[in-house]
Amino acid sequence: MWLSLKKIIPGTAKRLKLKESLAAGQFLTNWDQEIEGCLGDGFAQKSKPVALKNKILVVDCLNSVWAAELNLRQEKILRWIKKKLGRDKVEKIKFIS
Repeated sequence: MWLSLKKIIPGTAKRLKLKESLAAGQFLTNWDQEIEGCLGDGFAQKSKPVALKNKILVVDCLNSVWAAELNLRQEKILRWIKKKLGRDKVEKIKFIS
């Protein structure tokens, strides 16, 4: 009997306690849409997440101007991320260029 991966993955992820990691991965994969949802038009494709370690999200920005701009909006972005992923996934964002 063949089962589709679409049916198997959610149950397996839950059993292995990977659901939160999968949600975080999906959030980061959809970064352009997420950052636009948080900050509005004009912010997509100016940055991309490159690492998430020890609750610090490292985001590579197009240049230092965009890094500074996003850093000014860090609290708003953090609230958005915590709303989407839960309070304990990301505590700080480091913007680099």
